[in-house]
Amino acid sequence: MKKYPLILGAVSIITSSLLAETLEIEKIEVTDRVDMDEANTKNITKANIDNRVGAGQTNPYKALDMQPSVHMAQTDAYGLSLDQNSFRIRGLYADTFGRFALTNDGVPSVVNVGQGAMGSILDMENISSMSFVSGPSNGDSGFGFGNNAGSLDLKTRKALDDFEVYIKQAFGGGSFSRTFTRVDSGKLAYDTKFFISLSHSEVDKFRGKGKSDRDNIEAGMTVPITDALSIDILAAHNDIERNDYRGLTYALASDLSANYDFDFNTELTGSAANDKYYYDFNKQHFKENLVQANIQAKLLEGILSIKPYHIDTDGYRLSYNATSNVVSKMDMEQEQNGVVVRYDKNFAWLDAAIGYWYQKIDTIPPPTGQKSYSINNGQLVFSSWGMLNDIGSREFNSPFLMLKKETDDWKVQAGVRYLEMKLPSIQGYTTTAGDVSYDAAMASATIDPDLHVNEITFKKVLPTLNLSYELSPDMSLNANYAKGYANPWNGPLFSIYKSKKAVFQSHGISLQDIWDTLKLETSDTFDIGMKIKGENWSVEPTLYYSKYVNKQVTVYDPVVNLNYYQSNAQAEGKGFELSALYVPVADVELFSALSYNRLNFTQNLLTTGGALLAVDGNQVPDAPKWLFKVGSIFKYDGFYLSPALKYVDSRYGDILNTQKVPSYTTMDMECGYVKHNVGGFKEISTSLSLQNMLNRKYIAIIKNDLDDSGTNSALYYPGAPFTAMATLALKF
Repeated sequence: MKKYPLILGAVSIITSSLLAETLEIEKIEVTDRVDMDEANTKNITKANIDNRVGAGQTNPYKALDMQPSVHMAQTDAYGLSLDQNSFRIRGLYADTFGRFALTNDGVPSVVNVGQGAMGSILDMENISSMSFVSGPSNGDSGFGFGNNAGSLDLKTRKALDDFEVYIKQAFGGGSFSRTFTRVDSGKLAYDTKFFISLSHSEVDKFRGKGKSDRDNIEAGMTVPITDALSIDILAAHNDIERNDYRGLTYALASDLSANYDFDFNTELTGSAANDKYYYDFNKQHFKENLVQANIQAKLLEGILSIKPYHIDTDGYRLSYNATSNVVSKMDMEQEQNGVVVRYDKNFAWLDAAIGYWYQKIDTIPPPTGQKSYSINNGQLVFSSWGMLNDIGSREFNSPFLMLKKETDDWKVQAGVRYLEMKLPSIQGYTTTAGDVSYDAAMASATIDPDLHVNEITFKKVLPTLNLSYELSPDMSLNANYAKGYANPWNGPLFSIYKSKKAVFQSHGISLQDIWDTLKLETSDTFDIGMKIKGENWSVEPTLYYSKYVNKQVTVYDPVVNLNYYQSNAQAEGKGFELSALYVPVADVELFSALSYNRLNFTQNLLTTGGALLAVDGNQVPDAPKWLFKVGSIFKYDGFYLSPALKYVDSRYGDILNTQKVPSYTTMDMECGYVKHNVGGFKEISTSLSLQNMLNRKYIAIIKNDLDDSGTNSALYYPGAPFTAMATLALKF
């Protein structure tokens, strides 16, 4: 179903507002909102975003890769292969479908497709800053499918007060090209203002054959209605089409020098056994839309904020399914609607915020429709419907309350959020229909009584507490506690039951039986830290401890002799983080981040044959214990130079800790020149970015999202080679 009318409608509203004759209204400046940010929040500036995200400007997590305890990697140098990227915080896998909350201006901003849509629908040029939290967020933030790994809130770069045109062109290795244009109207009648931006990005894969294409359009508008009421509107449309990278087995990854270029087959051979790995049978194409608003009003000496939002996606993923030996086409159409309502008020003795978050999502994993294709003479031939499901809505209801009190030395912030999460009911169908649409297949489908589950509702109270004490003007102590949560992955559980239904039923186990074992993963996180600063330096040490209950892993069930997804593991994380900044002279900054992260299971699990899987004390997969990052920024008369070096410790691909991946060190360099008010331009800037300057061959990503205990369950992805990219930008 096409969603373009939503975007066109938003643009029409903007255009009509500018052209309509209206009564004169007063200017609004709503600036007295209570500051309720977490004590452990890291602010990521626009300069940091531009410097670290690079020329691709699509992956917001890349801006965090110099933060302590953040292990971030990309399958390509530009971040365009969004959901194949990897992101862990303090060792915990941070996916937006389960454990990480990505929001934009305080509301969820992702479309959860496939492996969790590890990316953003927004261009980073339109983001002014970010707020990043390691671990669970305070009760009034971190809305999404889960937040026990952390949260990231993007701040939109609002329409400017003055007319401005910004054009940027980037080129780089791998036939990379990106064009970005943004136009700001400046203040028009009654101080209304808007912006619109367009971008096109494309790059060839550095391994094998194929490419990524991304087209984006965004528009934003600010309407000051009166001195007590304003409206901000943001709309975005994304069109992403790309060929996937192929993961390596551990055997191939162990000899990376020989298998660095290993990927899908580039040519059709006519052999079904070979052509199932053909690159164009492993690709995806999605169209995404976002519309959100922020309605702010002064009310009873406080600030009322209402933020409705809508996100949708429509597309497909084509991939070879080794289990069923067919090529699967997963059609995915999702719609996400919600609202965040919040009221902030200053009282004589404290600050308070009370609010409510509601979200409803239709048709999320398992897929509503999945078709299977065989290969005949290099062509895909429809075989059958692999899945045909009717899925209900997933709903979130979550009221919250935050209180803050400050004295000369103390700052106390306490909050609580009540979470009610409903997993949808699912009804599976069988059909003999051919290669037709979902609606046409459903018209002739028959209910499969064995593939039905009722909705499940989880309820949890999520308290938070932040304490800060100022020992002196240059030294403070802080302590934080928060309970987090993670949405259980139910798609893999449904799939394994469908494919092995006879095995389960032979032991009297229904789909509802294993569905009822799903539990909400929760975490309790404590951290203690200090902030010490001198005249030209600062140091921030932090100790943390996290306890994870009902952690979701893929483990063995001896009754049915199968590995499948269960919510029965316990784990704990503990570690140390140290950030430091030193400014020896003006225009020179040196910064570093050191972290030790221990995330391990605290119990053994069952394995094949009913024996215990000895994982108690083992590090979870893809979680390096040591991370060290160091960088600097040198500025002189408009020129800047910023080298950065990252060390990533060795890690494992399996929970038995037998598939070890070596440590690696990479070095990047960013340099450029910025000149203001020259040749009729407000600004001219150029930059050169050199990624992986040492041209290291290393494993960047280990895909074992569910910490699978199955043999050869992990896939290994090499990091991109040395890549150079250049950018020229004009502002007038």
